[in-house]
Amino acid sequence: MQGQDSYNSFRISSGGLITRFFNRVKVQRPGDYSIRRRIVLFITVCWLPLFILSYMEGNLLNNKLDLPFLYDLKPYIRYLIVLPLLIVAETIIDPLIAYVLQSINNSGIIGDEKDKQQYRLAIKKLDARKNSVIADIVILIVSLSTIMSFLLSLEKLDVSTDFTNWLVVHNGSDPTLTYTGWWFLLVSSPLLQIILFRWFWRFYLWGEFLYRVSRINLNLQPTHPDLSGGLGILKNGENAFILLFFSLGIMLSVSLAEEIIYTDMTFQMSIPIASAYVITSIILMVFPMFFFTRQLIIARVKGRVKYGALGYRLSRSFDEKWANPEDLSNGDELLKTADASAVCDYSDIYDVVGQMRITPVSIRTHITQAIALIVPFLPLVFTEWAFVDVFKRVLDTLI
Repeated sequence: MQGQDSYNSFRISSGGLITRFFNRVKVQRPGDYSIRRRIVLFITVCWLPLFILSYMEGNLLNNKLDLPFLYDLKPYIRYLIVLPLLIVAETIIDPLIAYVLQSINNSGIIGDEKDKQQYRLAIKKLDARKNSVIADIVILIVSLSTIMSFLLSLEKLDVSTDFTNWLVVHNGSDPTLTYTGWWFLLVSSPLLQIILFRWFWRFYLWGEFLYRVSRINLNLQPTHPDLSGGLGILKNGENAFILLFFSLGIMLSVSLAEEIIYTDMTFQMSIPIASAYVITSIILMVFPMFFFTRQLIIARVKGRVKYGALGYRLSRSFDEKWANPEDLSNGDELLKTADASAVCDYSDIYDVVGQMRITPVSIRTHITQAIALIVPFLPLVFTEWAFVDVFKRVLDTLI
């Protein structure tokens, strides 16, 4: 843990059994992300064996199968796009979180020494929780439970008893996993789940940390230009985790695409599902921001009272000095002073106080998040219309 109130090197992604294991087997060097090495390792372990085994079993491009391995989008998207993205996310999320921690510590929002001590304790708990071995064990148990659930419901794997793919073969009426299917079930799928679940655990820990910070008596400034009393920096932490929901959205989009292609689902039927996912993701990301609503409302009310009284005194002084109708020279004299400018500047300050938000993030931020989360679902359009048709329609619109 960093000392002397310096959190620049804080890494929310590290810690726990997985990090210790990677350090032990020299896949990841302590203090280094080793991104390329880990990406190559996971692709080699998760995707390459699926490709080789499906080839050896004759299921790579088997025209007798409804879905041979080469035509299945899920393995490519999961292990060649999503998995590397979740690993690269560490280099994006960690610096953003560390910057938020450091900024809050140095900004003056944390007032006296007692409050600073509470803030240091909150970070200490965050550090201890992300290093929890128990949490990783629970994640492993959940992953194993998913595997067992898959095996117990194997007969529900296919759309129908006549549907065949590279995962299963039909011996009579009972579907049986292929060797490729067993590797997928016991190795590839659990590894992706573990990485994904670890990120969701860290997202929860970040929300838990924000809750602890919101219990501290914060020194919020109603005139701060971020319209959040100085807490606007928290949007960096919220935006950081959009990579997690973006990755999960890619996986959901691929599942919907295959449902549209191989079942009776239509593109129109997928729209409510995608919309619900985008809305739910934004709600989950914005929910921790409401922990600060009470203090922000109090700061806005106090600011209005304080600056409202100051505004009255300022306007009264200005009126008494310059609004005398009998003084015909006051207009020329006013041009030589900064009094009018002071009144205008104060008006802007009072508007800032009145526009304080009830959360540290703006509607514009949520709109940006929504646009980013919609992107993974845009390819679904091509399950309904061919790319050439869509391109022609766009050109017709422009012309």
